Amino acid sequence: MSRQSLILSAISGALLALAFPPLKLGFLAYVALVPFLLALHPVSRSNGRRYSYREVLWVGFVTGLVFNAGTVYWISWPTVPGGIFSVFFLSIFFILFAVTLHLLISICGDKAVYLTPFLWTTIEYLRSFGELAFPWTLLGNTQAGYTRVIQIASITGVYGVSFWVAAINLLVFQLTRGITGINGRKKKGPGEDIEWEPSRLSTALLLVSLLLLLFLPFLYGNTVIPREGISQTREGSISDSKKIDIALIQPNIPVDVKWGPEGIVISFNLLKQMTLKASSYKPDLIVWPETAAPFYLLRQSVYYRALRALSDSIRIPILAGAQDWRDGNAYNSAFLFRPGFNLIQNYDKIHLVPGSERMPFVDVIPFLQKITFRGGYFTPGKRFTVFQHPKGDFSVLICFESIFPDLVREFVLRGADFLINITNDGWFGRTSGPYQHAQIAIFRAVENRIPIARAANTGVSMFIDPYGRVSNRTGIFQRAIVLGSLPLGHERTFFTRHGNLFAKTCVGITIGLFLALWLRKSTAPDFEPKSGKLNTEKH
Repeated sequence: MSRQSLILSAISGALLALAFPPLKLGFLAYVALVPFLLALHPVSRSNGRRYSYREVLWVGFVTGLVFNAGTVYWISWPTVPGGIFSVFFLSIFFILFAVTLHLLISICGDKAVYLTPFLWTTIEYLRSFGELAFPWTLLGNTQAGYTRVIQIASITGVYGVSFWVAAINLLVFQLTRGITGINGRKKKGPGEDIEWEPSRLSTALLLVSLLLLLFLPFLYGNTVIPREGISQTREGSISDSKKIDIALIQPNIPVDVKWGPEGIVISFNLLKQMTLKASSYKPDLIVWPETAAPFYLLRQSVYYRALRALSDSIRIPILAGAQDWRDGNAYNSAFLFRPGFNLIQNYDKIHLVPGSERMPFVDVIPFLQKITFRGGYFTPGKRFTVFQHPKGDFSVLICFESIFPDLVREFVLRGADFLINITNDGWFGRTSGPYQHAQIAIFRAVENRIPIARAANTGVSMFIDPYGRVSNRTGIFQRAIVLGSLPLGHERTFFTRHGNLFAKTCVGITIGLFLALWLRKSTAPDFEPKSGKLNTEKH
């Protein structure tokens, strides 16, 4: 393994990490994969030999290690073992990409590099499944700040944006090789193979393709985003007149205080005080963050009655995040208190944080329960609750549920007119974690053309309109009452109706081509893909 390849891998990982919040450098993602692809190219620049799979594995591992250490390091704030595990586990996907691309190139030659965006999207999509699912650092998420670019997500989902960014990197990579000659060899004599020798025409075509690829999402975004005062769009209408006014409570209660011996009293009194102040603005709904009340709400009759009385006195519905205990099981829940209603609605968090709220595979390996951070004793919910409100029905996303497109889509399909994301990111301190988490929610709004209000204990709280435009964003570790309005009356997008069809198509294309090439290799004579010649020598 050459030192040059390791340096390229590290540069690629660093560029990818810098493209994520809190830095506003999402454009770095357009070239971040180029050093990675240069390092992965199957021919060493120094002597022309092919890399071994062991060397390719190291390229993937170094890229993934640097990238994940720079983006998800904040997991170490509440749990050092969990942070270390996350960095190494997520690096496996970079190894998988590197080894698979190398295998495809070894089977069908250099043109297989054009499968890069399909393969990248496939691996990202597969990361969203299983008990260790964590689609947090998707390539597409780097673009959340570019409102016009990400409008294609209403058709393709975030994975379509990942595909777009990967395709840009591919074309830049090919242009780099064409202009500089990196990783290319010219034929010098009889019997020598041309690895890759671009012509001026091919370079020009690559450049034109790159410019078109960069321009088209902007054009689509300009088409679908309404101008000020115009509500009609190609996808349907967003009513300007129908809206709901919401007050978000960001109490900024430190984790050690919240879960300390006096945490219940301190938290409830502060939340009550801020709620009374917020009620003076006459919002239609007041929202408390995740586990704002640090106790089993329905088992604490004093605070349960106090919260009901508070809602009745101000005559405003209150959505409160709290824990629940039923039938011997603990739940991370949200409760809606409506003035004059004895019956309250609740939602139990469906997708629990692995290792924190529930240890993965604990049903198979019960011993794992003993090493779970902060107990990990929660039970996943089963119901996709749609809360009823006079202004419009809504659903709640608790904590990192906002990072799962399919989960959010299901709430919209069941009739939610808007979404509330409640979270407590105070566990992660003054790191990039809270900023990354907030940014991801933008995609859920665009994918489904649905507005979102986000209430966080320590920030970031904000409002997101159906086109991903953010308003009234708070900083972290600030105490604030955040007022805003969400427009209602959206129509279902292509993504809402059909889900991750684009990502599934990429998976199908990748697997289909891989199997076809594998069968071709196994059934054909001894084929040398690099030269395109049949080897007729007898062994």
